[in-house]
Amino acid sequence: MAGMKHGVITLTGATQRLSTLLGATDVVRAITLQPGGANANPIYVGGPAVDGTTFGVRLEAAVATVPPAPWQLSELFGWGHLSLEDVYVRGTNTEKLHVLWLPQV
Repeated sequence: MAGMKHGVITLTGATQRLSTLLGATDVVRAITLQPGGANANPIYVGGPAVDGTTFGVRLEAAVATVPPAPWQLSELFGWGHLSLEDVYVRGTNTEKLHVLWLPQV
């Protein structure tokens, strides 16, 4: 049985594929994304064309070094299967994104 996995991504300012950044192509049962506590700018989540004006989810920056609550997506919400290859992120160069996921078994 596959267990919980996690990683911390350093963003580059360009649109980046989550699977490439994490070195994993898992189909997931659940995933959470949380900006780093030192981030000063939002992170955008979506498809290959994600940017600051076209995105699916905007993850707000930390306030006084406290990150916002993690954004989460789970098959319990009825969305079916999601591969890390289908998720793209875009954020400010050198800022961090914490990722926690449970692979499909």
